[in-house]
Amino acid sequence: MSEPDAPDGVHRAAAVGFDRAAGAYERARPSYPDAAVTYLVDRFDLGPGRRVLDLAAGTGKLTRLLVPSGVDLVAVEPVAGMRAELATVMPDLDVLSGTAESIPLPDASVDAVVCAQAFHWFDAPEALAEIRRVLRPGSGLAMIFNIRDESVDWVRELTVRTGVETADRPHHGLIRSTFTDHVAADRGYGPVTLATFRYEQLLDESSLVERVASQSWIGAMAPAERDELLDGVRDLARTHPELAGRDTFAMPYDTEVSLSAQASPNRASRTA
Repeated sequence: MSEPDAPDGVHRAAAVGFDRAAGAYERARPSYPDAAVTYLVDRFDLGPGRRVLDLAAGTGKLTRLLVPSGVDLVAVEPVAGMRAELATVMPDLDVLSGTAESIPLPDASVDAVVCAQAFHWFDAPEALAEIRRVLRPGSGLAMIFNIRDESVDWVRELTVRTGVETADRPHHGLIRSTFTDHVAADRGYGPVTLATFRYEQLLDESSLVERVASQSWIGAMAPAERDELLDGVRDLARTHPELAGRDTFAMPYDTEVSLSAQASPNRASRTA
């Protein structure tokens, strides 16, 4: 299988893995809890007449949840396979090719930027400066992340079997502190506030396997290596005491929403 060209600044695991696994990502990745979306909408006063950028939007797992608010949505996503899935799911959405470090929008053109499950892929200082460029004064940035609850034994075992800790990709550990530290260092953003929401994704053996297959570094593996790893996930579903013999089971998450509700404009100016 030929590899897609990686857009400038995009990690190989994202460019290759997410392109190959875009369909699995759409089918098997979790959504986000209604309470988290409501919190975001309320804090940023989102509604008709407001424009929101979903940055590194993927297949639009978060994007579609913002539609009921009535905002004007635009999505930016660097991986062609993900953009294709998003265009299929939301055919009327404005979907642009771009990265967090080079956003194809004019200065001061959006009222909020949201980023779901993606900040760890960014060059944080460059991305935060570019995000400030497209934000209107007084608007805000939100990061949303589903974090698997590894206090549950089978979830921790899944992490071990899939090699998350040694994967070829930026490590997303310490997500909250990393985001907060970079925002504080930028000096153009207000204080970060955090809210956490409980969430569960209902799965069965097949959807658990596809959930794992949607992960970037697994999508980027050689087929034989990937198949061996996924066979191990099937074995886990069939043999772990908490899963064996069950038709369905819940993957538990803590969904963290980190907000910086104020941003000062970036002095750098560029018109897309």
